[in-house]
Amino acid sequence: MLGLVEKGIAAPIASSTFAAEWSWPFDSATKVSPSREDEASKDQETKEQARKPPGLTMACDGLDVLVDRKHSLSPDYVPSDLVPLQEDHGVPTLGSEVLRLRHGAAENLGDLIEDAAADAEELVVASAYRSYEQQQLSHQRLISVFGADAFGMSAQPGHSQHQLGTAVDFTNAAAGYLLWRSFANTSAYSWLEHHAWEYGFVLSYPRGKKEQTGYQWEPWHYRYVGVKEATRLQQSDLSLQEFLEREGNMTHC
Repeated sequence: MLGLVEKGIAAPIASSTFAAEWSWPFDSATKVSPSREDEASKDQETKEQARKPPGLTMACDGLDVLVDRKHSLSPDYVPSDLVPLQEDHGVPTLGSEVLRLRHGAAENLGDLIEDAAADAEELVVASAYRSYEQQQLSHQRLISVFGADAFGMSAQPGHSQHQLGTAVDFTNAAAGYLLWRSFANTSAYSWLEHHAWEYGFVLSYPRGKKEQTGYQWEPWHYRYVGVKEATRLQQSDLSLQEFLEREGNMTHC
């Protein structure tokens, strides 16, 4: 296992692991704190919305859009209904950055986390929506540290599910507030395995599906596809990618 520690940010990454999405993970000293929507965040959101060309919204806003190594989103795509998770839905997040998700996904996520807490399970969101530019910076940062190996640890800009505004990375105290396989050893992960689909969330990169998804198992990464589709996927033996390919839901934006 390799450890990336830079300016107080830590994320354990195995050299043989293909982590599909690189977020800004935190070390165990990071405290869970309410997100604060400052002026910089408001300005960023305004700029993102202003540059979004007409016609992209309907093409990309479907919950069943396939985004993977081969299917990408436009650099200009920004979901039109992003809302702050902490402020609007009381979702616990890491750090001071305002984490956002599309409205429907955020609403169901709030219900999921509330019901998990009622069962004494802690779930904290480490990463949610990331713009094309944010993913580009994240990807470049990994390249500066790991070189060519970074391409196996991080989605290239435009190929990240986080840009859809419906993907989240979970962690908790039992996992040291890290995004790593240790999360799979927590009871919260077991709770998600049994209940996440009831709220419309599915595991994007399941165990044993690397050949289909292109990535090894990521127990922390979930994507909202809606309760109807999540129920259908739960009843199948398919990965999300296989399911969306079968349905013909390719990216057209």
